[in-house]
Amino acid sequence: MEATATTTNLLAPLAATPDNGADCDRVNIVLDQLLEGRVLAEEDEDYLIDHAEDCSPCFEDIKKQRVFVSFLKQKVNSKAAPSTLPHAIMARLHAEMA
Repeated sequence: MEATATTTNLLAPLAATPDNGADCDRVNIVLDQLLEGRVLAEEDEDYLIDHAEDCSPCFEDIKKQRVFVSFLKQKVNSKAAPSTLPHAIMARLHAEMA
Protein backbone atom coordinates (compact mmCIF):
# COMPACT_ATOMS: atom_id res chain seq x y z
CA MET A 1 0.00 0.00 0.00
CA GLU A 2 1.49 3.31 -1.09
CA ALA A 3 1.39 6.30 1.27
CA THR A 4 0.06 9.54 -0.13
CA ALA A 5 1.22 12.95 0.95
CA THR A 6 -1.22 15.72 1.70
CA THR A 7 -0.55 19.42 1.76
CA THR A 8 -2.31 22.31 3.42
CA ASN A 9 -2.56 25.73 1.87
CA LEU A 10 -1.11 27.75 4.74
CA LEU A 11 -1.81 31.00 2.92
CA ALA A 12 -5.56 30.44 2.71
CA PRO A 13 -7.57 32.41 5.26
CA LEU A 14 -9.09 30.34 8.01
CA ALA A 15 -12.58 31.20 9.16
CA ALA A 16 -13.74 31.07 12.75
CA THR A 17 -15.82 28.01 13.51
CA PRO A 18 -19.28 28.59 14.99
CA ASP A 19 -18.95 25.66 17.41
CA ASN A 20 -15.99 26.88 19.46
CA GLY A 21 -15.89 30.60 18.70
CA ALA A 22 -12.20 31.28 18.18
CA ASP A 23 -10.44 29.13 15.59
CA CYS A 24 -8.02 27.02 17.61
CA ASP A 25 -7.04 25.06 14.48
CA ARG A 26 -5.53 28.21 13.02
CA VAL A 27 -3.49 28.67 16.18
CA ASN A 28 -2.09 25.17 15.75
CA ILE A 29 -1.15 25.84 12.13
CA VAL A 30 0.57 29.10 13.03
CA LEU A 31 2.35 27.48 15.97
CA ASP A 32 3.59 24.70 13.72
CA GLN A 33 5.02 27.36 11.42
CA LEU A 34 6.82 28.95 14.38
CA LEU A 35 8.17 25.61 15.53
CA GLU A 36 9.51 25.02 12.03
CA GLY A 37 11.32 28.35 12.20
CA ARG A 38 9.21 30.11 9.58
CA VAL A 39 8.71 33.85 9.63
CA LEU A 40 5.07 34.66 10.35
CA ALA A 41 2.95 37.06 8.37
CA GLU A 42 1.87 40.11 10.34
CA GLU A 43 -1.74 38.90 10.08
CA ASP A 44 -0.81 35.61 11.80
CA GLU A 45 1.15 37.41 14.53
CA ASP A 46 -1.87 39.61 15.22
CA TYR A 47 -4.13 36.57 15.27
CA LEU A 48 -2.00 34.82 17.89
CA ILE A 49 -1.99 37.90 20.10
CA ASP A 50 -5.76 38.36 19.81
CA HIS A 51 -6.44 34.67 20.33
CA ALA A 52 -4.21 34.56 23.41
CA GLU A 53 -6.55 36.99 25.11
CA ASP A 54 -9.59 34.81 24.39
CA CYS A 55 -8.40 31.20 24.62
CA SER A 56 -6.09 30.23 27.44
CA PRO A 57 -6.20 26.44 26.66
CA CYS A 58 -4.44 27.03 23.33
CA PHE A 59 -1.63 28.89 24.98
CA GLU A 60 -1.31 26.37 27.77
CA ASP A 61 -0.50 23.94 24.97
CA ILE A 62 2.18 26.31 23.66
CA LYS A 63 3.97 26.01 26.99
CA LYS A 64 3.83 22.22 26.69
CA GLN A 65 5.10 22.36 23.12
CA ARG A 66 8.04 24.56 24.12
CA VAL A 67 8.96 22.17 26.92
CA PHE A 68 8.78 19.25 24.51
CA VAL A 69 10.89 20.98 21.83
CA SER A 70 13.44 21.95 24.47
CA PHE A 71 13.53 18.34 25.69
CA LEU A 72 14.11 17.07 22.15
CA LYS A 73 16.91 19.55 21.54
CA GLN A 74 18.66 18.35 24.69
CA LYS A 75 18.21 14.62 24.06
CA VAL A 76 18.55 14.26 20.31
CA ASN A 77 22.00 14.73 18.90
CA SER A 78 22.04 16.45 15.56
CA LYS A 79 25.00 15.77 13.35
CA ALA A 80 26.11 17.77 10.37
CA ALA A 81 26.11 15.96 7.06
CA PRO A 82 29.57 14.95 5.86
CA SER A 83 31.04 17.45 3.41
CA THR A 84 31.44 14.66 0.85
CA LEU A 85 27.73 13.77 0.88
CA PRO A 86 26.63 16.05 -2.01
CA HIS A 87 29.38 14.64 -4.24
CA ALA A 88 28.49 11.06 -3.31
CA ILE A 89 24.82 11.67 -4.06
CA MET A 90 25.57 13.28 -7.42
CA ALA A 91 27.97 10.46 -8.38
CA ARG A 92 25.35 7.84 -7.53
CA LEU A 93 22.68 9.78 -9.40
CA HIS A 94 24.88 10.02 -12.49
CA ALA A 95 25.62 6.29 -12.27
CA GLU A 96 21.90 5.46 -12.02
CA MET A 97 21.06 7.68 -14.99
CA ALA A 98 23.82 6.20 -17.19
